[in-house]
Amino acid sequence: MAEIAFAKTVRAGEKLAESMCDVERAKAALATALDESRAAARRVVNSGRRAVEELQELQDDAVRRIRQHPRTTVAATFGIALGAGLLVGWLLGRARR
Repeated sequence: MAEIAFAKTVRAGEKLAESMCDVERAKAALATALDESRAAARRVVNSGRRAVEELQELQDDAVRRIRQHPRTTVAATFGIALGAGLLVGWLLGRARR
């Protein structure tokens, strides 16, 4: 009876050791996934910062050009709005037929 109990204890210990190995592998895999996720998050944040900086530069450039050429800006805006209005009117007119 003691031998059976000893054998069961040994098997339980082996299973525990296997489980510990599985836990260590899972822990390593999770650590790797976490590191990769952090790196990806850093890349996204850096990319977002660069995009914001580029948009800020575009905005500053647009403001500078508008201030340098206000009449041209108003004329171009009027022309674009007129063209868009004519296009929409033409498309709506065709849709009614």
